[in-house]
Amino acid sequence: MPEENDKLWTFDRFAPGQDFGTIDIQMDEGRRTNWARVFGPSTGRLPRGMLVTAMMEAYIAAIQPRPDGNVHASQQLSFRPSSAQWGDRVSVTVSCADKEVRKGRNWVRFGITARSGGEVVMTGTIRSIWAA
Repeated sequence: MPEENDKLWTFDRFAPGQDFGTIDIQMDEGRRTNWARVFGPSTGRLPRGMLVTAMMEAYIAAIQPRPDGNVHASQQLSFRPSSAQWGDRVSVTVSCADKEVRKGRNWVRFGITARSGGEVVMTGTIRSIWAA
């Protein structure tokens, strides 16, 4: 019998308020080098785009395994003034904000809070059409 953590995440398993934990993402030199390859060098301050990549990495890691065919329908983000720097750890908490069936599709809205050095640097939601 598979362990609870090995079960496919289906729409029925989600519950509003459900906490999927906090995933730590280190903004290390490798990430900075990759960023610079695409966007050019950046100062010591962490670009907002890196907060978004941390959010997506944490969201994907927190909810596994997931069914094929999910659709990332939208996201809404709010950035806070931040002193986050390259080399910092960004801790991203993922939760289920709500879910609904609309026009025969399973919609799930996930809440996201990203922190660096204990301060909230970004909040937001990810809306997905869940395939199973």
